[in-house]
Amino acid sequence: MGKAGGTTRICMISNPTSGNNRKWQARIEARLAAYPQVAHHVTRSPHDAEELVPQLAASCPDVVVINGGDGTIAAALGMILRHWPQDKLPLIVLLPGGTANMTAGDIGLASSHRRALKRFFRWLDRGAPLTGDIRARHIMRVTGAADGHIRHGMFLGTGAIMQATRFAHKTVHSRGLGGELSLGMVLIRSVWGLVRQDPRFYQPTHVAMTVQNGAGAEITRDKAPMLILVASTLGRLFLGIRPFWAKDEAPIGLTAIRGGARRFARAFPSVLRGHPNRHVTVENGYESFRGARIELRFDGELNLDGELFATSGGDVPLVIEAEGPIRFLRAK
Repeated sequence: MGKAGGTTRICMISNPTSGNNRKWQARIEARLAAYPQVAHHVTRSPHDAEELVPQLAASCPDVVVINGGDGTIAAALGMILRHWPQDKLPLIVLLPGGTANMTAGDIGLASSHRRALKRFFRWLDRGAPLTGDIRARHIMRVTGAADGHIRHGMFLGTGAIMQATRFAHKTVHSRGLGGELSLGMVLIRSVWGLVRQDPRFYQPTHVAMTVQNGAGAEITRDKAPMLILVASTLGRLFLGIRPFWAKDEAPIGLTAIRGGARRFARAFPSVLRGHPNRHVTVENGYESFRGARIELRFDGELNLDGELFATSGGDVPLVIEAEGPIRFLRAK
């Protein structure tokens, strides 16, 4: 049995339009027929999910399995935080049903869909135990978008992240490539463009920042051109990248590289590892923070778990706050 005194209650949410699920959904549904203990729900739109999640909360499952891409996962987690009491949140199991699958690579069963499904069904065959590799992560709640919508996510980026995202959509993902390999290809091409200051990639965005650290103190930076700005609550990004090195105790990592940052080619590899070398200094244009609340003021676009949207600009800040934590089960 999965838990003391009874069978583990499992609900699964699948987005059949996510990248990997277009190929795997029919086979997943056929295989799930042998596991009646899994209540499987297919959602084809945000409206479907909005109607479903309150019903799931009322049924009090022990585990919610999310089978979708980064955007589906982020949206579902935001709804779970809204409809579940914090002290009764279910364990979450993530299947990499999307294209990039960065979130599932950190706290899901695996970054490969095939490998993740094998682990998932093996876990079900073992009685779905609620023990093992459990990792806690916060979710970022993002307000201040031009459309007024509240969003949730675990990775946010602007500056060169936007040029890399457009390159990925146009050149890599449009050819059916996905997963960490595709993200690695995008990274290599983007870094080459940044080193050469290719205008297709080298387009700094002017950003002002206020970071509230774990102790409640505020760190402010006046508006300046930012070549790369990334924030995340993940422990690792794709290919083991960990680009945050501040030591404060706070859930959101934030790293900013200014336009014109010096020694970029020598500094950037150590930034990706989160172990800055001697070139990675504030004076050279590199900073990293940890915060519980972050305000960004800029006029432009950003990427939140694969969704692109615009800021309000002007005097309305983009506010990023940590919610949770949520516990993720990496079943073996």
